Amino acid sequence: MQQFADRFPALAASLGPQNLALLTRAMTLLELPAGRRIIRDRMPVDSLYFVLDGQVSILIEEDGRSILLGRLGPGEWLGEVSVLSGEMLASSTVRSDTAVKLARLKHQAFEELITRNEAIAAAMLRELVSMLAARLRASNDVSRRPITVEQVGDSLAATQPVPTGGGQNWLASFFGR
Repeated sequence: MQQFADRFPALAASLGPQNLALLTRAMTLLELPAGRRIIRDRMPVDSLYFVLDGQVSILIEEDGRSILLGRLGPGEWLGEVSVLSGEMLASSTVRSDTAVKLARLKHQAFEELITRNEAIAAAMLRELVSMLAARLRASNDVSRRPITVEQVGDSLAATQPVPTGGGQNWLASFFGR
């Protein structure tokens, strides 16, 4: 819990100790070596990932090639598009550049937390909106730099199991309150 609070101080402060404990108890710790796919573009995603340590690359893959969109490190979330949209599909590939430590929150656990606890829902929504706004601003920088295309090997396997069933559009449910 302390490592999560250190890496996500604004979210931890917004949640308060009791709700932070509820959130972190719903998570599992995942440690992966460098070079592993955590999320694969256009494949099912069943979890949110919170980067505690290490660095990951965000890529778009097509026909054995990839385009680097950016890199993320401690204090960043992954998988938020799938949970907010309810599509349960990745919008990009996420690959570990270094050994990474992630806190994993299954979509089902996320759903239970935000439907049962308005304070957790509000805190997470604030942080998600803030993070997405920052990423949108940063995307302008990405559009101005040269595109690097690299070959993608087939030896890297996705690490998440395939979720069953459709998801709920949580962004709509936040605003429907």
